[in-house]
Amino acid sequence: MSSSNASQQRDRISTQQYQCDQCVLFFDNYQKLQNHKRIHRGDSATMTEIDQSILDDVDMYHDENDTSNEDESVSNSEYTMESMELDNTISYKCACNFEDSEGEAHIYNSSQISTNTFTKAELMSIHLSQLMLQHRIARAAYRDIVQFINTVIRDHDDIMMEPGAKISHGKTVDALLKSKSSVKSHEYDVCSSGCRLYGINDDQESCVDCGKPQTPAASMKLMSVGDMLSQMLADLATIELLCYRANRESVAGQLTDIFDGDNYKQLVQQGLFSNPDDIAIGLYTNGFVNQKKGKNSYTIIYCIIFNLDPSIR
Repeated sequence: MSSSNASQQRDRISTQQYQCDQCVLFFDNYQKLQNHKRIHRGDSATMTEIDQSILDDVDMYHDENDTSNEDESVSNSEYTMESMELDNTISYKCACNFEDSEGEAHIYNSSQISTNTFTKAELMSIHLSQLMLQHRIARAAYRDIVQFINTVIRDHDDIMMEPGAKISHGKTVDALLKSKSSVKSHEYDVCSSGCRLYGINDDQESCVDCGKPQTPAASMKLMSVGDMLSQMLADLATIELLCYRANRESVAGQLTDIFDGDNYKQLVQQGLFSNPDDIAIGLYTNGFVNQKKGKNSYTIIYCIIFNLDPSIR
């Protein structure tokens, strides 16, 4: 680059000025402009402090751009707020239109939050919102929790009439349900490699697939399908739902349900499903791995109760 071009570039840099986008003042560097813009962003500053800051900026602007003799002094009174006509030249962010009957001086309400600002319910709502954010609770779960709490508040009087009324934790709830439910889980030994499940009366000492010894250290709890179906038959509210199979009438030439198929009809011809309380179920399996390169496979077993109407099956 030639010396003349370099000289021109230095001249442009030395004469470059920065103008505030909210008022008419210019500054010879970017840092001074940013310091000045703090006036417009200062929410807690009073109008007196803002006016004084503007005057300081005006003085700085005049001193840095004054080409007169350095011995000549200029007083602040010559650059008062009136002489600048601030109302016409400076546009604030929070601008508003004044009516003819209004003065241009406004007092803004900056009341502080006191102990009586919020009700107790509002304070609890704020605290709950903070807990939701702290523990990253999903928005849908947040709505359900709020609805549940409002239900507790609504039924407060009825709840407090119960002895020892309180909301329990998860383990207590699990123990409560187990104590009241007649459906129990059955525990079985399984191969430590996950190959197979051993029967209750199985006398095998080792797995026939991998050869590892059968140890009680590895076990699995299962719910009995027979136990759960027996509970449905014993409950008057659910036994009626299981009558769909016995009450259904097939239409010749139409296949609308599994009971219209040949497999079910063959079972009926063999003497099965003669009792209206007999329950037809279907078992389906689906295997998968939980990782793209996982070595262990998992199998889900689906059980469908065909005695239920297809709309609720």
